[in-house]
Amino acid sequence: MSGVHGGVQRKIRDINPKALFTPCANHSLNLCGVHSFACVPSSVTCFSTLEKLYSFFSVSTHRWEILIQKVGKTLKRLSDTRWSAHHASVKAVRQNVEQLVLTLEEMCDPSKENLDTRSAASVLLPAICDFTFLCYLEFWNMILEEVNLTQKYLQTPEITLDMGLTKMKALQLFLVEERNTLVNKAIQFGTQKCEEMGIDIERRGRRKVKKNLPGEISADAGLTLLEELRRSMFQCLDRFIQELAARSTAMENISSTFHIVQPKLLIKGSENELEQAIEKFNLVYGDFDKEEVYKEVYRLRRHLSATNTATEEAASWTAKNLFEFIIKWDFTESIPNLCLILQYFLTISVSVQASCERSFSKLKLIKNYLRSTMTEERLTSLAILSIERKVASVLDFDDVINKFSVIKARKHNLKLV
Repeated sequence: MSGVHGGVQRKIRDINPKALFTPCANHSLNLCGVHSFACVPSSVTCFSTLEKLYSFFSVSTHRWEILIQKVGKTLKRLSDTRWSAHHASVKAVRQNVEQLVLTLEEMCDPSKENLDTRSAASVLLPAICDFTFLCYLEFWNMILEEVNLTQKYLQTPEITLDMGLTKMKALQLFLVEERNTLVNKAIQFGTQKCEEMGIDIERRGRRKVKKNLPGEISADAGLTLLEELRRSMFQCLDRFIQELAARSTAMENISSTFHIVQPKLLIKGSENELEQAIEKFNLVYGDFDKEEVYKEVYRLRRHLSATNTATEEAASWTAKNLFEFIIKWDFTESIPNLCLILQYFLTISVSVQASCERSFSKLKLIKNYLRSTMTEERLTSLAILSIERKVASVLDFDDVINKFSVIKARKHNLKLV
């Protein structure tokens, strides 16, 4: 869809050059997480360990029962498409890391477990009892907590473009402002856990670099474990911030085009600011009379004053709040152009699926169920039931069955004359 040269976007714009392309905010946020964690090998190792830990316990009911008995909570599986699932996985291990270590130590006991379980547990144990892993556990737990909250907000069905963009900017601001704090807290957590569980923190020596040129001084090279860990975490953070800024550009450009319907500008903007916003919108959509739009702005301001609406309060509204105000007071005929622009803006999608990519294809789900008996007619019927599930949920199945039985009945009552 995002292909600007030969994709669906290009084909739609060939038909209608004014068509806007907005990337799915949830999908963009997922890609930010994928690219940021994948840029550092030690971070990839951390998530790989989490996946192996889940696989170890979930491979058999016996191991899963031991997990429930010893830890009291279950582990969560990672998901390639939903980074909110990454948060659940990281959080589950982070909160129960000591109990998990004790459980793995018990499962290494030859008198209690078989060879396969002991060997798998002995491999996982040193991977978890590692300073780098523990630091990354806290590091990603703090970041993914904010990412998870942002994704849940972006799943709201009533969300508009300006609201989604504000939430993504808030996430970016958090990562920028808390950049040093996140790394320091992660290292502090790792150090504390190592001390509590008696884990040795590896200390690397510095290697000497040979002098290559006359007069060149031998200097210490290489980084200590702590320095390398800090650098890797900063690299992950910077990549996340960079990806977030780049992937928000498309939304910002559209929001800038529709700046004319932002309540703060409409209510408190100067004449020069209004003229610039109207001119910018007209470059894309030249169907509107600039003079009429300009008049409607001041007409809207008079309507606000007439309804005793505080200027500061109205300026803090979202575009959706403003449109609801116009509908409530039935001002649509007085400002038709502004209403039409608002409708354009409010119908721009923020996320393709409110479920955050939990199910990619309803058609695939339907076809997988009873595939052997599926016909095109039945597939169409099931698709309609899935699409109109709200209507289907309130139907009385007894009435439907009775009507169906009457229609399909093969028996007929014969009257003898």
